[in-house]
Amino acid sequence: MAAAHVPIVIDQGEDWTASIAYTDDFDVPYNVIAPCRLDIKNTSGATQLSLMTPTTPPPDGTIPDINLNSEIGLIQLHIEDTVTAALRAGVYKYDLFVTVTDDNEFAGDQRQRLIYGEVVVNQRVTVM
Repeated sequence: MAAAHVPIVIDQGEDWTASIAYTDDFDVPYNVIAPCRLDIKNTSGATQLSLMTPTTPPPDGTIPDINLNSEIGLIQLHIEDTVTAALRAGVYKYDLFVTVTDDNEFAGDQRQRLIYGEVVVNQRVTVM
């Protein structure tokens, strides 16, 4: 399956969150498992930010960069406001790779690029 082109807009200094429902043509959820990773890179190819599924449970009250719910095929992406505040305004490229499994011993876990596109980071004016 080909990845979908999805543009992203982030305002500096905001908490940014996105949710992706990953289901097939019959609305059956894909069994998404760790690891998953999203990289944002500048035009030179230098990584500006990486989001990854946690390898250990995050502390209480902490939102993981990438959170998964395979029962409903939900992938949640999150960037804290302190992190978006540090991003320079401009246009970047990104893609999100996920790991899916159908528990088939012959197919095994499969990595797929789910979405890709441009990230526009808007400069903030107000500082709180």
